[in-house]
Amino acid sequence: MITEDDFLAAADCPPDLAFVRLERKFREMLESNLESSQNGNMYEHFVIEYMNHTLAAANALGLDILEFFSVPDPNNTSNLTQTYNHFRQVVDGYTVGVHIRNIRVGPATSLPFDEHEKKHIRAYVTKIKEIVDASALEAAKKEALMNRLNAFLAEVDKDRTSMQRFQDFIMSLAKTTADATEELEPTWKWARLIAAIFGVRQDTENAKLPPPPKRIERPKQQIPPPSARNGTRRADMDDDIPF
Repeated sequence: MITEDDFLAAADCPPDLAFVRLERKFREMLESNLESSQNGNMYEHFVIEYMNHTLAAANALGLDILEFFSVPDPNNTSNLTQTYNHFRQVVDGYTVGVHIRNIRVGPATSLPFDEHEKKHIRAYVTKIKEIVDASALEAAKKEALMNRLNAFLAEVDKDRTSMQRFQDFIMSLAKTTADATEELEPTWKWARLIAAIFGVRQDTENAKLPPPPKRIERPKQQIPPPSARNGTRRADMDDDIPF
C-alpha cells in the first residue's frame, strides 16, 4: 500500500522528476504484489491499480504524457495485457528522457561511477544485448544497435562516462524498438534501470557542488526629504491662493 511517506519522494523537485519517482514507487508495489500473490486472478486487479495510480500522478502534476490512456474497465480486460505493455513502454521512454534532461549540462558532461555501479550497468546492458540478439530484427539494424551498446560499454569502463555516449545509446534503442515494438519492449526495463543509476550518481555529484553565491542587492536610492526652503516656498504659495 502506498503510504504518505512514499509521496514525499515527489517533494522539492520538478513535476517530471516527481512523476518518475512516484511511478517507481507504484511499480515497486505492483511487482511486490504480483510476486507475493498466490491468486493468479489478482493480476488484472494489481495492473489496473498501478495504471490508476500512475495516471492520477501524471494528471495531478499537469503532465500530458498519458493523455491517450484511461483506467481500464475491470469488467472488460480482454486487451489489458496489450494496453499495459504499451502503457509501460510510454512510461519507460518518458522516464529515460527525464533522467537525461535532469542531468547537469555544461563543463561536467561525464560522470564517475564506482565499480558497484559499473557492474550493474554492464549487467543491464548484457540483458539488452541478449534480447536484441534473440529478436527477428533485420541484421543491419541489429548490428548498428549492438555497436552503440558496445561503444557505451567501452565508455563505462573509463574513469568517467560520457553523457553523450549514454544519450547515443538511448536514442538508438528508441529508434530501433519502434521497428520491433513487442520483441524489444523488454529492453526498456533495463534501459530504465541504467538511467536510474545515472540519475542517482548525478544527484550525488550535484550534492558536492558548493551553494551558489548569494546575490548582493544594490542599496536602494533614498530620496532626500524636502528642504526647508521648499517648504517655505510652498507655504508662500498657499498664502497667495485667495480661498
